Amino acid sequence: MPAFKSVDHVGITVKSLEVSVPWWSYFLEAEPFWQATWLAADIDDYVGHIVGYENCDMTCAFWELPGGTVLEMLEYHNPGPGRVDMESYNAGNTHLCLETEDIYRDYERLQGRAEFRSPEPVRCAWGKYKGNMACYLRDPDGVSIELIQFVGQPRPFQEQSPFANPYA
Repeated sequence: MPAFKSVDHVGITVKSLEVSVPWWSYFLEAEPFWQATWLAADIDDYVGHIVGYENCDMTCAFWELPGGTVLEMLEYHNPGPGRVDMESYNAGNTHLCLETEDIYRDYERLQGRAEFRSPEPVRCAWGKYKGNMACYLRDPDGVSIELIQFVGQPRPFQEQSPFANPYA
């Protein structure tokens, strides 16, 4: 049995929630269910103790993702945000993959709002994802997002996963 029960949330640090909240709300076609600011002085700096930054102040926004996982956007105020090289090939870079029912609709809908890495969705040519459609895009901070559409077949790793089918 795996050591963990589920994915509670995925956190992404952004430069500005004023930019990211409208972008992600459009992308997810949903508004955040909660936004809050944590000031170290008001909360005994418990967030700073968790993340390892003394006197940590931040503002966050939260969306529900499919399957019940929460997406958390964090804007750090203290310490102030820096920039990292967001190229997908760099160690430490990560991506969020979301299943879509119509990848072409989403690709068209996001034109001019997202930086797509290919001129159109790509049909996967080999491996467990063979025959499915996928594309990579980036949000305003360069965060990599993959969209995938399963074409006439179940999720590739469903049989190997000990967790419940998200479609059940």
